[in-house]
Amino acid sequence: MTQPERYIGRETASAMLAERGFNTHDIECVLDLAGPVARNGAEVWPADLVERVAARAWWLGQREAGMVLPAAA
Repeated sequence: MTQPERYIGRETASAMLAERGFNTHDIECVLDLAGPVARNGAEVWPADLVERVAARAWWLGQREAGMVLPAAA
């Protein structure tokens, strides 16, 4: 059985990325690439997609980003 997709708001996503060393411009880039979706009238981001995009940041290694890139990606 698959897990239901988890969505996070802009503040949560921004805080998570800032904790991992992303600056304001980097955060906006990740959020743009992950693309918001509308849920219950609010813009939210799929948490797994934000993490996958952030894990690909060329200026951070996986250890610094604190994220693991899925093998299939």
